[in-house]
Amino acid sequence: MEGVSEGRPISKVDIIRIKSPEGALSLEIVPLREGVARAFIRHSPRNLRLSSESARQLDELLRSRACSKVLVQDTKKGVIRSSLGQYGWRIEPAIKAKPMRRCSAVTTYDLPTDENLMDSDGRRPDISNTSQMRGISVDLGDRKAWAFFTEEGDAARLISEKERRQGLLVANSTDDMFDAAECLVQYLAAMKKPWAIFSTDIGRFIRKYDPITWWRLTLDRITPYQHSAQPLSIRNKGMALRLFSEYYDESMIQARLRLRRYRDDRSYSIYLVDGGFVISRLESEVGVIFDIYVTPASQGQGLGEELMRCGLTALAGRATSCYLNTSYPRAKEMYEKFGFKTAYTQLGIRLDELALTPAMIKQPR
Repeated sequence: MEGVSEGRPISKVDIIRIKSPEGALSLEIVPLREGVARAFIRHSPRNLRLSSESARQLDELLRSRACSKVLVQDTKKGVIRSSLGQYGWRIEPAIKAKPMRRCSAVTTYDLPTDENLMDSDGRRPDISNTSQMRGISVDLGDRKAWAFFTEEGDAARLISEKERRQGLLVANSTDDMFDAAECLVQYLAAMKKPWAIFSTDIGRFIRKYDPITWWRLTLDRITPYQHSAQPLSIRNKGMALRLFSEYYDESMIQARLRLRRYRDDRSYSIYLVDGGFVISRLESEVGVIFDIYVTPASQGQGLGEELMRCGLTALAGRATSCYLNTSYPRAKEMYEKFGFKTAYTQLGIRLDELALTPAMIKQPR
């Protein structure tokens, strides 16, 4: 029998931390709707393997949150899967990687011109400047619907705003667009695409997938601060490699190549503290807080704010403004303390997320 055990419901962002001799793991748990939450994972070292005692602690702490389902993007070595599987948790892909309807790969030039079609705004589709878009046509029996996206890095983007137009939904009716969007998500999952990003107006078509909110935050005036972080050097290079390997969940060789790429590009600045790093980047006259990381064992000590002070100081006098992107609610609150304001939001679907469902009986297999 599966379900939710007794526990306290999650009404706001919650943190689970596991600290043990083998390493540390943290889950930032964000409530989505009744009984459903998403967990953002941090782990140290990269190839963390929890002991039986730590796995039992993780099982009990998650059960105490009274969730019927938890969505999480596991580590490449499957620390969540291996730890909770022995306690009867059902662990399966959150998104089916096989479209439930017949679909075919198309471009916008394959759209019929003699049909009464509309886009997600109810207007006649505008396919000008869409040559970069790829898409699918979805067979709905006596009619079809279409979904188009633009590939950007490791993400497929379906953005409708004119200034950032990177996708398009086309159909005979709004109801058909739900089928097109659903089929596209499943199609992208089958393609092993890590991310699907949607503008908020199109987000209504993919609400069933509990998308992650992405915030673009901007800062109009950059102020320098006193801080204790140190620039990347020969002395702290080893620590930087270890932190990179953890944060990006990649091998030390990959981390070394990444570090070399950032170090050789003068637009990047890398600073470290014991337990974290910040990377800032200069894009012409605009600064970016590119990445910021605090290890699970070092969380709660104020290092995030210390690294933010450093990142902004590295950009002060070089950039006229600054922006960053985040999907972490607690991090957003911290950035707002430094004066950042939301410029716009988008919705992201992590296509390789797992859905974790607890069993009522907790006997290890």
